[in-house]
Amino acid sequence: MQNKALLREIENGLPAALYFIWSEESLFLEEALPRIVGAVIAGGPEEFNYDVFYPASSPQEIVNAASTLPFMSSRRLVVLKDFHAFPAPAVKALVPYFANPAETACVVVLSRKAPAASLDIAKVYSLIIRDSDIPAWLKQAGAQRGLRLTDEAVDSLIEYVGYEVGLLTMELEKLASSGSRTVSGGDVVSSAGRVREFTAFELVDSLTSGKSSRAFMIMKNLISNMSSHELPLIMGTLNWHYRQFYLLWMNKGKRPMKMKETTYRVLVKYLPSFQEEDFFRIFRDLHEADLGLKRSGRPELVLEVLLIKLLQKRSTT
Repeated sequence: MQNKALLREIENGLPAALYFIWSEESLFLEEALPRIVGAVIAGGPEEFNYDVFYPASSPQEIVNAASTLPFMSSRRLVVLKDFHAFPAPAVKALVPYFANPAETACVVVLSRKAPAASLDIAKVYSLIIRDSDIPAWLKQAGAQRGLRLTDEAVDSLIEYVGYEVGLLTMELEKLASSGSRTVSGGDVVSSAGRVREFTAFELVDSLTSGKSSRAFMIMKNLISNMSSHELPLIMGTLNWHYRQFYLLWMNKGKRPMKMKETTYRVLVKYLPSFQEEDFFRIFRDLHEADLGLKRSGRPELVLEVLLIKLLQKRSTT
């Protein structure tokens, strides 16, 4: 867990009556929940003292549960999941309880967004992770799965997959299922290399040079050789390389310390034809496509539309 202040609260049994915990990564919220349950219930019977509510729940149900006395436990635990999706009227109805919560319960609000200022909740904790924290997190997450990641393996995972926690977790699960306990850079290549082999040196090269036919051929090959749940890996790789490309542009062609020489040679030749507005458009299109992949039932179409946008050499906005 990245938030040390929240970890201390959990170790102290979450003594407050109301907590708001948020993270854009639902994985972090789910990982924190078992610790929260153990801290509050502390050996008491969960079936009588633990309730979970979702956006469709009525505010009165939530208040009733939080106001019910605990049974064979010092406190009850009431968890509100996906609070960012709660309807506005429901949130408004809960405000009076938030202002004066019952001392015999611990209400924990889990959300993918930070709380609105109007809620005025004292105990707010974020489970966010910076890019610079990803290497340490990867080693910790690997250890939880019985893996020892070498530094080379960590660098390769980030370069192959990018910084999105969900995709990195997917790769860790694949590596854990392989049976190997120590993971090297070569192991990562074997696991994720099929995606990287194309996207790193061929797909990005085709996109930045405007070779549309070749780009679509490579994308078609990728899609045909990957399952639907693996397709987001393409987005992770594209995000990684365009960020590297932008960093290279910002450095006026000077190779970043961790950029491989082969990647540098591919990207540096295109620098003169790109400007700031081109990168703005690229990152906007990548963001929109990432949202589209999560919402659409046709990821192949989302990726094809993204290719069309990325092949535009100049911003049209």
